[in-house]
Amino acid sequence: MTNGEFPDPILRGAGRLPVLIPNEQRAARLRARCRARLARRTPEKARGFGPAAVAGLCLLYLSAVVHDVLRFRSMF
Repeated sequence: MTNGEFPDPILRGAGRLPVLIPNEQRAARLRARCRARLARRTPEKARGFGPAAVAGLCLLYLSAVVHDVLRFRSMF
């Protein structure tokens, strides 16, 4: 591999891709839009379905543990 040549065609193609330069103005606009959207969120929307899903999974896990303990206890 001399002179930046690669045997793989994908690597050769990747070597010809242009280098992107960050655009500070675009990044600032994006950050402002994200912050505005986060500020508009209400606490009710932020909570949503999460706590109920976590509680359901905890209940499912606890019932599986109880089931295993009862099944293990009946073996002896």
